[in-house]
Amino acid sequence: MGIMGLSMAQNARKAGFEVYAFNRSDKRRQMAQKAGLALALHAKEVAEQSDAVVVMVTDPKAVADVLSGPVGILSGHVQGKTLIQMSTLDEKSTLHFAKEAQEKGMVFLDCPVTGSKKQVEAAQLIILAGGDRDLINKWTPFFHSIGKTVIHAGDVGKGTVLKLCMNLIVAQMTTALCESVALGKLLNLDPKKIFDVISVSPALNCGYYQIKKEALLNDDFTPAFSLENMLKDVRFMDQAAKEKRLPLPVTQAVKYLMESAMADGLGDQDLTAISKILKSKVEVIP
Repeated sequence: MGIMGLSMAQNARKAGFEVYAFNRSDKRRQMAQKAGLALALHAKEVAEQSDAVVVMVTDPKAVADVLSGPVGILSGHVQGKTLIQMSTLDEKSTLHFAKEAQEKGMVFLDCPVTGSKKQVEAAQLIILAGGDRDLINKWTPFFHSIGKTVIHAGDVGKGTVLKLCMNLIVAQMTTALCESVALGKLLNLDPKKIFDVISVSPALNCGYYQIKKEALLNDDFTPAFSLENMLKDVRFMDQAAKEKRLPLPVTQAVKYLMESAMADGLGDQDLTAISKILKSKVEVIP
């Protein structure tokens, strides 16, 4: 339960769901306990106590960790229960985990979300749901406890595909905004003027740019969506495109920029911290 999972669990409980929470690290367990959530000793206990198990972790390895092993979700009595996988993965991993769950008698939904810290805290996420429509409808009350809209993307795996497509746009929007601010500053323009124009432009004014405004104007890179997590998603996009022989030249440029930021130790900061890389590169460009 990172930034997203803890708030999701709290919102589900506020909506009247009985919530059992589990996290692998002591720090997050203590945060969950302080928030008043009922804690399980391991993932198996969550599965056995619940009608549905929500997995919201970082990457395929983390999903495998909570599913497998003697105290993993799939080691319990889970026949007929629902596994709702909400982490952002690649499609291949999603389909693999769906098969594992189905072999244990579980039904599987592929439901990553769009939104970051502010949206999850306000229960305003958008759920990108892949799987059986009737099963999605069954769990819509839960989805509405954590989000505002459910989009049915198609079969299992397509929720993941849709999430990667959406994050591709977010990654490029962020890079464009950071480069615009960096160029303005270099040319002695008050970068606030950029946001003044954005706010009155029918074509450019959007919630995302307004959310990132303060981070870029004040150099406050407290993570709402970490650079490391977005780079993980960009690598998934790049790999999927390469497998289908689709060129994504702008995405590959974004990937290079993010990898440079990671190498400079910025991975745990907000995605907008790539603006620091732009500043450092200016100093070395002849």
